[in-house]
Amino acid sequence: MRLVLAALSFLLVVAAAPAPDPLLQQIVAGARAVPPASARWERALKQSGQEAGDSRTESHSRTERWDGKQLTLINVDGKPPTADDIASHRKASAGRPLPGYHRVADYFGTGAIRSQDAQGRMFYRVNGLPKGSINIGRDISGSLVAEALIDNSGPQPFVSRLRITLPKPLGLMFMARLDSFEAVSEYRLVGGRPMLVRQTQVIAGKQMGKSGTSRSESLYTILG
Repeated sequence: MRLVLAALSFLLVVAAAPAPDPLLQQIVAGARAVPPASARWERALKQSGQEAGDSRTESHSRTERWDGKQLTLINVDGKPPTADDIASHRKASAGRPLPGYHRVADYFGTGAIRSQDAQGRMFYRVNGLPKGSINIGRDISGSLVAEALIDNSGPQPFVSRLRITLPKPLGLMFMARLDSFEAVSEYRLVGGRPMLVRQTQVIAGKQMGKSGTSRSESLYTILG
């Protein structure tokens, strides 16, 4: 009887395994073919934050350069970085995933749900990202949803737009709550390779009774 049950369990596991998706496999392989070391870029980042009920907005900017091996801080608010700026930037960057098209493989490498909208555009969706994908002081990856828009108009299908959202509010530590999260990445082919060219992020939440919203936009210039 045990052998029969074990055999039935094995058959159920095999039956439940999703069928391979050749298109998704091709997209993931394309993402893995452009690791961070294969590209050089410069990023211009603008950030702003505002508390609810306050008309004032706090804004900052910085420029960073990735040379294929190291991320360097170029300027802060239009000025050369100080020693403290460089130290803070190095600390904040340590252990943080580097942005780029290669991250598509991190999100969709273990499978995704394919769908199509009324315009015939194809999407892949993942409910819950791998641990360590998104950290805002706390790893919220498992609570997020990623949806990728596929451009398959040419010989090389790729993700042209990736949208990551929080489907419902999330309680955090220290009387804090994350009400909404949206991060959008845009990609285009540069020299035949899909590259990250723009990112936006909007976060809204509450901490210690105060609500606020932060926004950021990053523009990437591909250097090689």
